[in-house]
Amino acid sequence: MMERDVTPATTRIIQDGKETMDILKLAKHLKEFTLDEIEMIAECDCKTELEKLLSEHKIAFKNKKYEYIEKQNEEYSIFINKKSKNINYEFTDAVHDFLENYAKKYCKSGTCKNYRTIFNYGILPFFKNKHIGDIQINDVKIFYKKCQELNFKSRRIKNTLALLNQLLKYFQEQGFIKSRCIFQVKRLTAKNEFNKNRLIFKENL
Repeated sequence: MMERDVTPATTRIIQDGKETMDILKLAKHLKEFTLDEIEMIAECDCKTELEKLLSEHKIAFKNKKYEYIEKQNEEYSIFINKKSKNINYEFTDAVHDFLENYAKKYCKSGTCKNYRTIFNYGILPFFKNKHIGDIQINDVKIFYKKCQELNFKSRRIKNTLALLNQLLKYFQEQGFIKSRCIFQVKRLTAKNEFNKNRLIFKENL
């Protein structure tokens, strides 16, 4: 009685004029197998090819067996050249965009909550009637003085200005605004202290 060939036809390929076995396709067909099992079916030494597939993360080795790694469905999206968007993006909308598309994706929930609090009670009351593309260094300096007049503690001022800077950098990188409003909040003297001398403003027109 003739033995049945259990390998699918698509696993056989012609290489150098000879019929050989596509080990990756065979692994996909078998799903889970030992070295002896795949060599018996392929009728060739598969160890070298399996080591190559392991290094490429196309198969895995668990519990003394090889496993084919199924590819995850690839996701696609449409990306718009944001440089073509209107530079007059309202500041309130910009904050919402930053929180939803950056903070929620890349920050811990506690950090995101802190960001929202700083925006609502520190930054938005001052900038809510402005557009993100219109903010200049002078606006940031006036905002800093306003924080002092409201008796914000040093740490709160530092965190508020750092978040404003992060927001502006985000939209500069996204192409909504030009890199013309750049400032840094740095420690220059004693640790954990903050004062006006620690603000570095730089115009970059």
